[in-house]
Amino acid sequence: MKKFIGIGLVTALSIALFSCVTSKVKAQNQHPFKVLEATYVNSVGEQPDLVETTIKISINNKEIQLDTVYFRNHKAPLKLVDSTKNSIFLGSFITSTILHDYILHSDPKQEFGNKPPVTVSKLPFEIKDNEAVVSYFYKDKIHYYKILEVKEE
Repeated sequence: MKKFIGIGLVTALSIALFSCVTSKVKAQNQHPFKVLEATYVNSVGEQPDLVETTIKISINNKEIQLDTVYFRNHKAPLKLVDSTKNSIFLGSFITSTILHDYILHSDPKQEFGNKPPVTVSKLPFEIKDNEAVVSYFYKDKIHYYKILEVKEE
């Protein structure tokens, strides 16, 4: 009888452990605001190998403060820039267009001058190139809103 209880306990514990799967963060379906417009623009500054991407998001609720935008494997903080009619938020990040050549040599001194690789962190969302996710605080909890289409200006 003890053998059956032991096997049952091990089986139940195994099922409990294997059923606990790490889940990705999911965006909620009900939100206290609506995204009226979401656009982005790429601009080249003083350094031609760097591109700045600026995202503009307009929402219809002035009481909601957007926090962060996740777009094309980057994340950027959002800042409120206008709230006269609707709330408009801007966020920007910089990317490089140059692929770096690295010197690989058996003598480490020959590799001096190599720049460390730029690592892009994996986002907690599965989004397409024309989609974005914004985070915001509502009722003291963080929520996520998936924007299905971000248009290029």
